[in-house]
Amino acid sequence: MGGLISKFDYWETSHCLVDRETGQRINEPLPFPQAFRRAFLYSTPLGHMVLSFPPSWWIIGWQHKRLATYANSPRSKKDIQQLIKDYNIDTSSSEKPVEEFATLQEFFARKLKPELRPISQPDDPRLAVMPADSRCVVYDSVDSAHRFWIKGRHFSVPALLGLPAGAHTPWDDCNIAINRQACKAYKGSCFFYVRFARDAGLAPMDCHRLHACTPGRVARISMHGRRFMGSEWAATHSSMNVMAENERMVMEIDSPEFGPVVQVMIGASDVGSIVSLVKEGQTVRKADEVAYFGFGGSMMATLFVSGSIEFEPDLRKHTAASCETRVNYGSPLGRATGHGRQAPAEPGQQQQQQPQPRE
Repeated sequence: MGGLISKFDYWETSHCLVDRETGQRINEPLPFPQAFRRAFLYSTPLGHMVLSFPPSWWIIGWQHKRLATYANSPRSKKDIQQLIKDYNIDTSSSEKPVEEFATLQEFFARKLKPELRPISQPDDPRLAVMPADSRCVVYDSVDSAHRFWIKGRHFSVPALLGLPAGAHTPWDDCNIAINRQACKAYKGSCFFYVRFARDAGLAPMDCHRLHACTPGRVARISMHGRRFMGSEWAATHSSMNVMAENERMVMEIDSPEFGPVVQVMIGASDVGSIVSLVKEGQTVRKADEVAYFGFGGSMMATLFVSGSIEFEPDLRKHTAASCETRVNYGSPLGRATGHGRQAPAEPGQQQQQQPQPRE
């Protein structure tokens, strides 16, 4: 009987995931209770009905706050070893010993030894790098991303960025074949999507500190959304509007090489917080830390002006095969094409939307 129970302790994910370093397809074990809950909520009509019921969001919000409070309390320290065991976490990569973490949140947002995450060509500003340890897909147009990956029925780039429906930006008329950034606010621009995967989002074995893809000046930071739906594969491939309704931080970086780059950090089920480590007007280098996620799950979307970046061949290949790529932060994302500042601006729009540099 014990053997039968242990057989259902974990559920292997069925979507395609490729390890970037080895090129091999891999499966990620997920604790069975969490896997069952996610599959029910996001993949069944009854689950959708539950999520459409207003009291459900009160319950989810209450659960979110309760877990976040616990993860930041000294009482949670006793759960660190169980988390390490459940997810087979390599603690030798941590910058400090496990015993020195006072809370589960501290361990979850731990820093890794710098030598384990070398930054690809750190002095070359034309090479953008991965912002985080994650599972990654890239698209050359928003339409493609919406069609093949993000299934939310009401998804739009204005909604993602917290803009009014039908909002216009200098990116509206760009001609491109780049990724999901779109609808009217960043129509036709490149879209890069990173998913973190714990039972509800982030993988505890990953580094959950978020980094700048490119060097530049932080032009704008804003917070949007209030919900905390899951960010795992089943949720993002469901009709639920995860990316445009969950709590998220929108950070725009003005890059000399790529033009405006928008990094959207999206919270999910059980996420404790999204904490910014930089301020508007601050200059960042490539791979500098800009934020971190509290305990729980999340994802990030990075938007490039259409035609401003050429994504790495392996990422394009795996995405075309409907596979995510498991990547480490600091590894190559794509190279600037030199067209990052070619997007036409509407008269008066650029001056109105871009904040002035601070003294």
